Amino acid sequence: MRSIGIIGLGIIGGSIALSLKDKGYKIVGMNRSKEPLEKALKSNIIDEAASLDSPPETDITFVCTTVTVTPYFIRKVLDCTDKTIVIDVASTKTFIMKDLDDLPAEKLSRFTGGHPMAGSEKTGIDYAKKDLFVNATFFLTPNRYTSEETISQVKKVVGELGANPVFISPEEHDKLVAYISHLPQIISTSLSVVVKSAVEDKIVYSGRGYRDMTRLANSNFSVWRDIIATNRNNISEAIDTYKNFLDRMKSSIDRWDEKELEEIFNMAKY
Repeated sequence: MRSIGIIGLGIIGGSIALSLKDKGYKIVGMNRSKEPLEKALKSNIIDEAASLDSPPETDITFVCTTVTVTPYFIRKVLDCTDKTIVIDVASTKTFIMKDLDDLPAEKLSRFTGGHPMAGSEKTGIDYAKKDLFVNATFFLTPNRYTSEETISQVKKVVGELGANPVFISPEEHDKLVAYISHLPQIISTSLSVVVKSAVEDKIVYSGRGYRDMTRLANSNFSVWRDIIATNRNNISEAIDTYKNFLDRMKSSIDRWDEKELEEIFNMAKY
């Protein structure tokens, strides 16, 4: 039986475990706190627990931790194993790839960066779903030493998750997700703060449109702190671009340029 190691049993790690266990893999879970491990064992999400001090040899180990500690755990797995392929799922890639750049080629040959474009504003293993990754994009950012065997095995397991592997450089990835993932979070959060401040308790009268727009505002800062910190230049650029377009819309409204407003509304459609 092939085995999968998972470091970090939150919604992403838990969903990977559920999906791949369903495909017949043996799942070995590792987590800093005991509660998610115990819950995962009791719920049969994982087959066994292992220590983070000495990650065991598995076919592939997923590192599903916050961005700034991800390089540490990647190094830990590569140091403690001889054959294990390692992939992370962090939301930014350049920070991680730069941190690992001093590793020898032999170790880096067993590693590729990754990032599934799937998740939720909710956190924790309680919200894990085995179909979380179905039809989702799964970015892959190999380094210059990543072996063909590593790429082949990672593509296979990503496919078994139901996701679509897309290869991209770390720099391109971070610039792209600043717009398609990080900016929407910033907009949702700021919109929620502005509206609640403006209407106070009358927020209870809001409809589905407002709730849809502010769903992401329920995200925990503990998750987003590292994401923003490690991609702040790209996020700042995205915010500036958005601010400039808001100014254009405001100008159209102030001048009541109906034609320009209609053009903007039409531009926005999928």
